[in-house]
Amino acid sequence: MSAEDDNEYRYKRFTTSLLFRDLRFRKGAVAPGDAFPDFELITTEGARLTNSDIFGDRPVIFIFGSMTCPMTASAAPSVQGLYDEFGDRVRFIMLYVREAHPGEHFAQIATIEEKLDHARALKEFYDIQWTVVADNIDGNLHRALDPKPNSAFLMDRGGTIVFRSLWASDYDALRQALHAVAGGQVPPAKQSTKMIGPVSRAMGHVQDVMQRGGPQAARDLWLAGFPMALAGRIATLFSPLSPDRRGIVAVLVLAFVMLATIGLVAAWALG
Repeated sequence: MSAEDDNEYRYKRFTTSLLFRDLRFRKGAVAPGDAFPDFELITTEGARLTNSDIFGDRPVIFIFGSMTCPMTASAAPSVQGLYDEFGDRVRFIMLYVREAHPGEHFAQIATIEEKLDHARALKEFYDIQWTVVADNIDGNLHRALDPKPNSAFLMDRGGTIVFRSLWASDYDALRQALHAVAGGQVPPAKQSTKMIGPVSRAMGHVQDVMQRGGPQAARDLWLAGFPMALAGRIATLFSPLSPDRRGIVAVLVLAFVMLATIGLVAAWALG
């Protein structure tokens, strides 16, 4: 389990330190080659699942997500596509984790009933066709796997982790890994930590997701992750595009403005 205590895990306000912590896997965390941790989970239908219930007959992929996570919003269509292709050979499970950006509408959970209510809202909102589960309110399984907002862990039939991705929206890396395990092979790569593509696409979802979380979620993001909030606002100017595409355009615009500003400052200093 991670070193976070229960109160830190169920944070009330999003902070800059959380933002930077989410950008990389923690050293020493459970990784490919390790056994998947023991767990007891509750599905959105109220059933209980343990390791013996899901491992044995086929590979399993766990995907993290929450209602207040722009990365989850960006990943939803691509994960659906992966499920359509591999769902008959690989068991898909969505693990509802802590709220990435808690606000008035989706506050950080205080009871298991609230967590299951949020999980059901996620399943309905994204029309998730596979199993959605929650661990306990202190996120024991999430913390044991390294508590990132939208990671994916892929296991073989025996429950050994064979691949992990920092972001579930990393479609190409996940598809390659799923194709390998579905055919009884070991994925050629053990993990993916790609950043620019997945994060850029998610910027097109920021505004909608913050509104879904509530005013506090939006305010905290402006304070803790100003570039992310600004990119999300710029993305709204390109609404004719799909959310993923306008996120990419917004990041390019922001990068251009920053480079132009640096150039002007350098020219002024040298002049």
